[in-house]
Amino acid sequence: MDHGILLDALEAGDWTEMGSIPRASNDTRLLVLEHEGRAIKAVYKPISGERPLADFPQQTLALREVAAFRLSAALDLGVVPPTVLRDDLPAGRGSLQAYVEASDDDEAVTVSTVNAIPVDHTPIFALRTEDGRDIVLSHSVDSGLRAIAFFDLLANNADRKAGHVITGSPLPSTAAADIGIFGIDNGLTFHHEEKLRTVLWGFSRTSFCAEEIDALQEVAAMDDALRTQLSDCLSADELQALKYRANRLLATEFFPEAPADRTVIPWPPI
Repeated sequence: MDHGILLDALEAGDWTEMGSIPRASNDTRLLVLEHEGRAIKAVYKPISGERPLADFPQQTLALREVAAFRLSAALDLGVVPPTVLRDDLPAGRGSLQAYVEASDDDEAVTVSTVNAIPVDHTPIFALRTEDGRDIVLSHSVDSGLRAIAFFDLLANNADRKAGHVITGSPLPSTAAADIGIFGIDNGLTFHHEEKLRTVLWGFSRTSFCAEEIDALQEVAAMDDALRTQLSDCLSADELQALKYRANRLLATEFFPEAPADRTVIPWPPI
C-alpha cells in the first residue's frame, strides 16, 4: 500500500467538508481531499472540538492520533491509517486520517450467539442483552489483528473497541492487495500510567515472534529518529513510559494476560 500517495493528499490536498460523523465522542468530520487528480476521504478531528477528559491532558487527543500513526509506520506494522496534523482546516488545527472504506470481507471482531462463533475466532467475553439473549464477542487470531493487539500493548491503548477495528482499504481501490485490518480512533493512547483496555485479549500468553521482538527492541532503544518523530506529539514522561513498556514486554517475552485489578474492557465494548 502506497502511504506516500495518501500522505501527500492529507498534507497538501484541497479540502471540502462533507459534514459531521455521527455518534463520535468528540467533534469528528468527514472531508474530501483533492490532490493531483485524485480524491480521497479523510476523518478530521479538530483539537478545538475535543471533550475534556479526567485522565488525559486536554487538547492532546489529535496529537496522540498522529503519534499512533508515526509509531505504527516506524515499526512497519501498518495498522494505523496514514494520519497527519494540519492547521488549515475548517475548525483549525487537528488530526486528519485517511478514511478506511470497509470491505465485504468477514469481520475480524464479531458479536454472535454462543453457537454461531466463527470457527477461527476465540471468544473474549459474554453478555446478556436487555431482551435476555446471551451473546459473545469473539475475534480472529490472524496476523493482521495480532499486529493491532501488539501495537495496542506498546501504545497503551485505553479504548480498543470492536468498532475501532475495520477490515478495508484507505485507498480509493478495491484491489485485494490494498485490503488490510486497521485500528482507528487512537486518541486515548500513550498515557504514562497503565490503561490498556481492549477487546483483543485473545493473544494472551502467546510468545512474541521475531519481528515483534525486533520492534520492541527498537522502541526500547528509542534512537534519535524515533524520538524526533514522537516528541512533538507526546510529553517526555509519555516517551519514557513507552520505552519502559517496551523493556517490560521484552522481559516477559509474551502477550500479557488481562490484569484482574482494574477494568480491561472498554465501555461500550462495541
